[in-house]
Amino acid sequence: MRNMANNLKYADAMKELEQIVSKLQNPNCDVDELCSLTAKAIELLNFCKAKLTKVDEDLVKLLENIE
Repeated sequence: MRNMANNLKYADAMKELEQIVSKLQNPNCDVDELCSLTAKAIELLNFCKAKLTKVDEDLVKLLENIE
């Protein structure tokens, strides 16, 4: 995930997650892809969660400075 964090933007991760969800919802989804798609989705979810947590922490610090 470290390599992903250096190259990926939040919006791109969300777009890729949406594409994966669409594939998983397709009744013609290849059973052999289920595991790899799910693993990639989890990796992207963890990336997004970490990104949101970091932004939240940064915003809290910034807001503390104006009080």
